Amino acid sequence: MTIVFQAGDKIMIDGRRIVAAVAALALLALPACGRGEQGRATSAGALAAPGTAAPSAKSGSGTANAVATSTKVRADNLRLVRSGNADIALQFEFVNTGTDAVTPSSLGMDPSTHVIAFLVDLPRGTGYAVQRSTQANPDIDFSKPEQARASASTTKDVPGGGSSTVTLVYPAPPAETASMLVLVDGFVPTEVPVQPAGSPSLKDDPVLHQSNVPFDDLFQPVQPLVCPVEGAAKPSGPVGPSSFRLPSDALFAFGKADLSPAASGAIDALAKQVTAKSGTVTIEGHTDSIGGDAENQKLSEARAAAAQKALADKLGSGFTYRTVGFGETRPVAPNTKPDGSDDPDGRAQNRRVEITVDAAAAAAPEPPPARDEPDVSLDGSGLQPKVQSVTALAGYTVAQVAITNGGSAAKDLGYLNDPNRNGVNGIRADTGGELSINLTSGSQLRGCLFTPSWWGVLENGSGADRIPAGGTLVQWAVFGPVPPDQKSVTVGVGGFATPFPARVASR
Repeated sequence: MTIVFQAGDKIMIDGRRIVAAVAALALLALPACGRGEQGRATSAGALAAPGTAAPSAKSGSGTANAVATSTKVRADNLRLVRSGNADIALQFEFVNTGTDAVTPSSLGMDPSTHVIAFLVDLPRGTGYAVQRSTQANPDIDFSKPEQARASASTTKDVPGGGSSTVTLVYPAPPAETASMLVLVDGFVPTEVPVQPAGSPSLKDDPVLHQSNVPFDDLFQPVQPLVCPVEGAAKPSGPVGPSSFRLPSDALFAFGKADLSPAASGAIDALAKQVTAKSGTVTIEGHTDSIGGDAENQKLSEARAAAAQKALADKLGSGFTYRTVGFGETRPVAPNTKPDGSDDPDGRAQNRRVEITVDAAAAAAPEPPPARDEPDVSLDGSGLQPKVQSVTALAGYTVAQVAITNGGSAAKDLGYLNDPNRNGVNGIRADTGGELSINLTSGSQLRGCLFTPSWWGVLENGSGADRIPAGGTLVQWAVFGPVPPDQKSVTVGVGGFATPFPARVASR
């Protein structure tokens, strides 16, 4: 069974088949300051040294290269700078390395439709979409209120060999957030440090001075990432238990066990993707180490019970539900640094709810559902995948695979970015270039999903799935964590029958 966390209708933008996401239905409650679950003040975490194999970060800036050799652009000097109390600005130099003019909006940064550029606070498992403005931007033709807070430069041509400064404005993350993963359409993922307000690296731009549309039922730019893990097949049936981890910071208000309205909408979207009609659902609550053992145990049990009630309301009585709270006894990351000081990023990973759905064995396998797209076979096509990196980050994994066309003619990859593909007994249509990670346990990691996006957290860049002769396209995806004791995996690439071995690097 495949569990996903996004819903919508397929549409066409720049020739790409993608999914129009359904936004969650209320404000997501996040901690307003750097404090633990029981209220103790915490120190800001320092950015760890970046790895050499995947997302990179420099001191205060980074560079993101285009994923396709045919796309002659680069994002230089990426910086994340807090702007006032409510915002954080992503700013970079959009560099045109080719000879023809390029407009940033043609690469997924169009404020009049949808800016396909997101930030992820990895330790807290939370994604951020661009803010919207209450007023039209006078420097953008046909601008209207409630469009994305993106600089007018996103709509202007950048001549060959030229560059322009692009500014995108997001809701501010918690004060303790030290770095964020930047995911921009057409570029490789890049981890960038967060700089304080007033940093001289932030260039002034009119978009920085606009006011924000308030969060409401239809506008929810801050949402959790949900990363499905498909269990190994069971002898008694075709589907193994599937699980996913939800960060508590994105589900509950600070120190509380009441699900936020946004979390309720998220669970509703999740429940719609469960194809099994019966089985066992296990919900586990976990906390960090701040506070007393008894208080943390009680909080973990109450949060598991809240999630169970919401799931049971959606999935119905065909399932058996089991809840358990583990308090602070099963951390997945250190609560303190080696010197004994507080580690807010580690504690954020430990505050979580884990849900496992173990479908009951069916009397007989049900037939696969009708598919809009046929399975894709790329073996023998002349396309040659090579795993560039599989890198463990703070509670997540980023994989990058370069696919090169060694033939004499352009080749279609057949990629369909539709995270809603799941069917009876977990059957999925196989599309070209879709990535997965296979574990030694037999389980499989699928790409994470972020509700405000129009795509799963997997990108092949610039709306293109055609690779020119001699060209290369980098597919990348963000997944949940690989077990810390597993140092090698195989990476599945849609369209190729045999997965590719890879080492897991840590940054």
